[in-house]
Amino acid sequence: MCLTKTKATLLRLLVSAGCIGLLTAGKAHAQDDVADVLSKEHFAGGDRNKRYFLIRADEETKTPPKGFNLVIVLPGGDGGPDFNTFVKRIYKNALSRKYLVAQLVAVKWTAGQHIVWPTNKTKVEKQEFSTEQFVKAVVEDIKGKYKLNEQKIFTLSWSSGGPAGYAISLQEEKSVTGSYIAMSVFKPLSLENLKQAAGHCYYIDHSPEDNVCPFWMAEKARDTLREHGAKTKLVTYDGGHGWRGNIYGRIRKGIRWLESAVREPAGRKEPVPTHRGTIQPANSLPVVDSFETGDVLPDGWKKGANVKGVKYIWDKRVASSGTASLCLKKTDKRFYPIAQWSRTFSHDGTPKTLWVNAKVKARQAAKAIIDVQFLDNDRQRLGHKWAVYIGAKNTGDPPADHDWQDYAGTVSLPKDTKAIVIALQIYGPGTVWFDELRAVYIDSEPVK
Repeated sequence: MCLTKTKATLLRLLVSAGCIGLLTAGKAHAQDDVADVLSKEHFAGGDRNKRYFLIRADEETKTPPKGFNLVIVLPGGDGGPDFNTFVKRIYKNALSRKYLVAQLVAVKWTAGQHIVWPTNKTKVEKQEFSTEQFVKAVVEDIKGKYKLNEQKIFTLSWSSGGPAGYAISLQEEKSVTGSYIAMSVFKPLSLENLKQAAGHCYYIDHSPEDNVCPFWMAEKARDTLREHGAKTKLVTYDGGHGWRGNIYGRIRKGIRWLESAVREPAGRKEPVPTHRGTIQPANSLPVVDSFETGDVLPDGWKKGANVKGVKYIWDKRVASSGTASLCLKKTDKRFYPIAQWSRTFSHDGTPKTLWVNAKVKARQAAKAIIDVQFLDNDRQRLGHKWAVYIGAKNTGDPPADHDWQDYAGTVSLPKDTKAIVIALQIYGPGTVWFDELRAVYIDSEPVK
């Protein structure tokens, strides 16, 4: 279960977490780069077992109008002082001054305890409170000291802290609105009511090369939680278990995604299609995307070929919800070649029906398409079908010209399809925006 059991394991986790400075140099020297970051020990509600470090900028920092955002850290270990420098670096390098960080310290209830962060369902001997109760007490304790923005209270947990991160998110009365969970396991039978995931936001960060916590568990978390109405995003990194690569850039990106994701009111379920059948179980949602995150391009999407008279735009000013959409603008009056934004998803090769839905805005768009393309095991094209048509279908019809409207359609996936390409295309002149794209497997045709 990715638990820290020995000093050797703790050493390995500290190294992978970027805390090697604590082990190779004096603590004062190791903290030189975060000497300007404050860290103060507190005990929630005066309980000496509910120990945490509150990390923030100097006391002169003004409280934001809506209050401070809060990140609650549950490390892949006990969260004691040896983790403090790393968590201070997270604050300094990945978060803005509008944040506070609470680094929780796990309680060692017995000498033989193996579960670092016990929960309501995974208890340990002599446990007096669960991690869920611990987090709630810490949030209340901080509220007594600072004004908090209650829409932006997130957990950041990794490795052995991950299961508790999931458990905290499933409380009927939530203390947090979003969860960043890295390199951890996902065991639904060890969790409480999964229906409580509805409306919650999960950013799952995992390496496909992880030999400690299997990658398929991260995929299962993404799909299972989304199936229960959560908003989820799974991202990957290279190198296996541990904090690797651009650590603080990864964390910054995940927190920004959570900030964007929780703009929608908590408790709102992801919409699902109206149809006579039922949504298939896990792995049923290849895509739920509002194009909110990414660097140069939105995560997972790529531009097609350069086409004369076409602009590919990741529009940060126009959106059906959130702050972004994908746009294609064509001034050339020819209908070919086709320009497209595209994203590829794996498929298991079985024939299925795929339901595709998106919000679309159009300005004098003669013809635009949401196309579904089928690839074989060698990524060779088996065929394609149009799921959605926008524009003039018959001679003499006017081009599409409207504000945001709902478009949806279904396609049948042929046998031996090993990958699905969702392509947002423009043929004729005009401008079209796409937002809130969704695609799910269904077991019947939608209701007309």
